[in-house]
Amino acid sequence: MLLKKLTLPNDVKKLPLDALKELSEEVRQRIIEVTLQNGGHIGASLGAVELIVSILHVFDVERDKVVFDVGHQAYAYKILTGRNDSFDTLRTFRGISGFPMPSESKYDHFTGGHAGNAVAAACGYAKARALMKEDYEIISVVGDGVMVNGETAEGLNILSSCGKQIVIINDNTYSISAGVGSIPEYLAALRRLSFDGKIKEGDDSPFAMYQADYIGPVDGHDIAALTKAFTLAKNSSRSVIVHVVTSKGKGYAIAESNPLKLHGISPRGEKSGEGFGAVFGEEIIKLREKDDKVVAIAAAMAIGTGLSRFMEQFPDSFIDVGIAESTAVTVAASLARAGFKPYVAIYSTFLNRAYDQLLYDVAMDGLDVTFMLDRSGIVGEDGETHQGIYDLSLLSSVPNVILASPASYDELRLMMSWAHENQGVKVIRYPKSGSSVSIPTDGRFPYWQILSNGSEGYIVAHGAPNVETALKVAEMLKDKGKDFGVINARFLFPVDKETLSLLGGAKLYVIEDNIYAGSLSEHLAATGANVRAFTLPNTYVTFGKTSLLRKHYGIDAESIVEAILHEA
Repeated sequence: MLLKKLTLPNDVKKLPLDALKELSEEVRQRIIEVTLQNGGHIGASLGAVELIVSILHVFDVERDKVVFDVGHQAYAYKILTGRNDSFDTLRTFRGISGFPMPSESKYDHFTGGHAGNAVAAACGYAKARALMKEDYEIISVVGDGVMVNGETAEGLNILSSCGKQIVIINDNTYSISAGVGSIPEYLAALRRLSFDGKIKEGDDSPFAMYQADYIGPVDGHDIAALTKAFTLAKNSSRSVIVHVVTSKGKGYAIAESNPLKLHGISPRGEKSGEGFGAVFGEEIIKLREKDDKVVAIAAAMAIGTGLSRFMEQFPDSFIDVGIAESTAVTVAASLARAGFKPYVAIYSTFLNRAYDQLLYDVAMDGLDVTFMLDRSGIVGEDGETHQGIYDLSLLSSVPNVILASPASYDELRLMMSWAHENQGVKVIRYPKSGSSVSIPTDGRFPYWQILSNGSEGYIVAHGAPNVETALKVAEMLKDKGKDFGVINARFLFPVDKETLSLLGGAKLYVIEDNIYAGSLSEHLAATGANVRAFTLPNTYVTFGKTSLLRKHYGIDAESIVEAILHEA
């Protein structure tokens, strides 16, 4: 096997064409083998194998800078830049990340977890190169989906003023969902052209507005064509956009025929089950059937957030803005002003990118917008850039927002009905996982739910994983002769001072999978309540199985019971 024989990455430059093809197949099989075991972003990474092999063959990565946007497509790059032996640990605790990570390798020049930053990062490197009077190539590898992203547009806008760069568009016609809007249509028109082996310069370039020349469209699985295109770009003195057309999931038939469903896969043996996203998808259809003012908005995540059936059944009431979360929020604001009831379905980590729009476009005037915040809390294997552990901290600082977190599917259904009937800015957050919590539900909204009373204090929690942990903690403490009640703090902000006053100053042990700053624990402490917080530290949470991470950070039932008993 070439992977075992080569000194990587340097030997890739020395290989003849046939050997590069052989290497590509070995890398592809390695990606399939590991992602089937560990889970991961299989689709885009399989499609980018020949592209990455060709980059390493043409460019000198000991000197040149390669920046990926996003890291979904970078698995082959990891394997071929000295991480093949550790690739089995992909996305596992203390293993290697599923995204480019500068702390992991000198070949990773920028973090690639959230979309849109590669061209801007490359512009920064170009400025640094000029200031240091150095000479190296700067290559950003962007997916076609991020071409609609605002930061990408901003980076392309300053491309001409920063110095020569190479922007490779890996065009597989998808982001996570299918491409939407005029830019994907523009790329589709370019795909109908043929690559004549030359650079289209000046006004002949389809990207002349950025003062960038054009090479393409290039078959992204033809190594001879790729190396020719990259050599042309390398030898050019001007910035060049290389348009590469790839097939998502290339070489793995199931992924090729299901590019949306197999964008990413779960680790072997894990079943997704129903999940909160699926329940949301069912309930919003029911709401739309009753009220034609209900509108759903997604940012390239319609499938991941559970909106597949909604967009098929009510296409005119569905908007996908692409990878443009800030646009999704502002579109929702104007819809609300026009009398509609928008539901913005978004991952917790991606709402971070639209904080400004939420703060000023929506919340300042208390508009009737409901945010359905999927993947809240610890999400596991995607790691630092995807953990949903900051939304409480951001949202608790926003006036006029009511923030809720259901412990069960029935509670989510009740919350959605409540949100539909009540005006204002509502955020309903829930985890990637499902719920095994079985508790009585009631409509006493927007207040906490006292599940049981205790003479020694209360275990307070919000959201399915934490309420499940709280119930387990109370039961374990009961076995130790301790008497603690449990509170489902399903409405977090504003703080439920009415229920809090009923507790008579009892000690509150608060379980949260959010960082402490801005958490419910911190806000309760600010009221003068006697609080013992079990939260995450104010840090970045690494990747690994959720259960392992909860234990590592001391918010699993066993660790909490031990801490409470030790305190007593």
